[in-house]
Amino acid sequence: MKNFILVFCFVNLSTIVSAQDTIKKVNTAPEVTIPDSAYFEGPYVHTEVYASFQGGDIFKFTYWVQQNVTIPDGFDKTKLAKNQGRVTVGFAVNSKGFVGDIRILRGVDPVLDQEVIRCLSNSPKWEPAKQGGKNVIQQFVIPVIFNKEIEGGYR
Repeated sequence: MKNFILVFCFVNLSTIVSAQDTIKKVNTAPEVTIPDSAYFEGPYVHTEVYASFQGGDIFKFTYWVQQNVTIPDGFDKTKLAKNQGRVTVGFAVNSKGFVGDIRILRGVDPVLDQEVIRCLSNSPKWEPAKQGGKNVIQQFVIPVIFNKEIEGGYR
């Protein structure tokens, strides 16, 4: 009986030692060096030179959206009375000046959300943002407000 207990203890002790060796091997990760060129390349929120829309800024673009968004035919305008139709949309202007990565951050109704996406997708080309002398992607967030009193959307 004493021999059995002694053998059992020896087996358990060897299991613990081999488990500790495994832990040491797992915890030793190779050192990683990051080259200077691999640092953040965008998308940016703030840049040295902001993206511009037809010689203006984001406010000029917001005005353009207000002029071009419409309440789709057949949409029940009484739905706008509850929440006033404010759609918050995020988008990016890429390094070539095109609007993309359009996403509804806070929607009102799927029909109105799709109208906002349609309008932004048809945006004219921008002058891209610059960071370090290079064209970069810049992100924006704007509200688009649909109003039942004004035909054709928000003006």
